[in-house]
Amino acid sequence: MAIIPYIDSPISWAIVGFIIGAALGVNFASVALVAVGLVGFVLYMFLHGPARRSTEGKLFAACPVFIVAWMVGFVVHNLAL
Repeated sequence: MAIIPYIDSPISWAIVGFIIGAALGVNFASVALVAVGLVGFVLYMFLHGPARRSTEGKLFAACPVFIVAWMVGFVVHNLAL
């Protein structure tokens, strides 16, 4: 089973970001995991190679979707408390 389509999808990045935010809220561990995720995204973009016209939007959308989903996750975390 190929994992590349899942990594290329902004939905998978959103799920991970939301889980981090909802589980940890806003604390050092959460921010550190998001920083690791953003560095991982940059490394993945570097290793992915040139973007193709058909996949460019989905590929670049993953980073802002990851950050916004993390913010929604910590809002949900704080509302649940």
